[in-house]
Amino acid sequence: YMGSLDTLKMPVYHSNYNSLTNLQPICGTVVFPLKTKVKGPAPPCKASDEDVIDEALKFFRANVLFRNYQIKGPGDLFLTYCTVFIAQVLREFSKYKTKTEARTKITGISMSTTFLTPAEKGFPLAGFFKEPQARAEGDNFKNYFRQVREEVVNRLLDIAYLENGEQNKWWMAFSKRKFMNIASMDK
Repeated sequence: YMGSLDTLKMPVYHSNYNSLTNLQPICGTVVFPLKTKVKGPAPPCKASDEDVIDEALKFFRANVLFRNYQIKGPGDLFLTYCTVFIAQVLREFSKYKTKTEARTKITGISMSTTFLTPAEKGFPLAGFFKEPQARAEGDNFKNYFRQVREEVVNRLLDIAYLENGEQNKWWMAFSKRKFMNIASMDK
């Protein structure tokens, strides 16, 4: 193809989990199985399988470059949430030169229960997620995404920092990026 650069468009990556519908619905997405030791409502995923957090981390560096993202299913909603959260965590990591320092400082974000949910004013993805139909659904969203956030931070620590404890420049370069111009999932 020899068209001009103006006509070329990078494709966004959509989730391979959009077709999963036999899982518990939660505010427009579903409770996906996770490979995690973090306590929470997520059903377990086989350690040998890629889960939705693996997918979010794999697609992050490509998808974070986009200002628009068309949601095609519950997997895309999850991907959207995680992409914004990963960018937020990378911005925090950029303040800490070593993995040890980052691990001690990031606990507040990863284990926090005060992050915004779709029912709350100011939730950055309000146009994408549905408001909970009952208090139980809202509580389940908060519990599930607290588990997700903690697991994302645990995995991202191993990716954003090299084995010697120094920052991975190929990941930290994305710490200034905002997915869909959203800076944070928190209050």
